[in-house]
Amino acid sequence: MSMMTMSSARAFDRMFEALSRSAGFKSPLEFGNMVAKEIEHESKTVVNDAEKGIYTVYEMVPKTYQIEREKDGSILHRLLTSEEVKALAE
Repeated sequence: MSMMTMSSARAFDRMFEALSRSAGFKSPLEFGNMVAKEIEHESKTVVNDAEKGIYTVYEMVPKTYQIEREKDGSILHRLLTSEEVKALAE
């Protein structure tokens, strides 16, 4: 297991600070707050319901599927439309 030296840790800190400022944030903390708010927003719009067989997968954007059992016993993972996901989230 390798340990990061203090100079390497400070270099990483400076790089993160420069990247956050170049993205228009006043500080890395402001960038962190924005990320936390986006995660909180996304967690409210993601629908997962094990009892109904509904789950969400992230493929650059969240995609929600519903598990359905066909008459012949086969299992279908159906991709839900955005309208169906909104209705489930309400």
